[in-house]
Amino acid sequence: MKLNKTALIATLATALSLSAISAQATVMAASSKGELSKVVYSCEGKKTLDVIFVNTNKNSFAIINQVDEMIPLEIVKSASGANYKAINKDYTYELHTKGNKAELIGDGQVIIGGCVTE
Repeated sequence: MKLNKTALIATLATALSLSAISAQATVMAASSKGELSKVVYSCEGKKTLDVIFVNTNKNSFAIINQVDEMIPLEIVKSASGANYKAINKDYTYELHTKGNKAELIGDGQVIIGGCVTE
């Protein structure tokens, strides 16, 4: 699926400007066109996983920060929970969420696991 690059860049810019706001699971912006929210997960090993979720009328995305890069992921079909895969085929990141739990996968291995939010 091709993404409108202008819309994605605008969304990323908005997400970056909003990501400095501290929140556990707070909706940051909402409109009839979609919703933007940031969720901070507490994970094993005293790690945190910050995820910005972008939900539009047509699709859902998650944006993570890994290796000092913002990585956009797109939702894929899942039997249970929500699974996101990196849009850029150069990355192997997958984000698996279900309820208040999440884990980040890379190259088929758990990178950040045991993540929960309140």
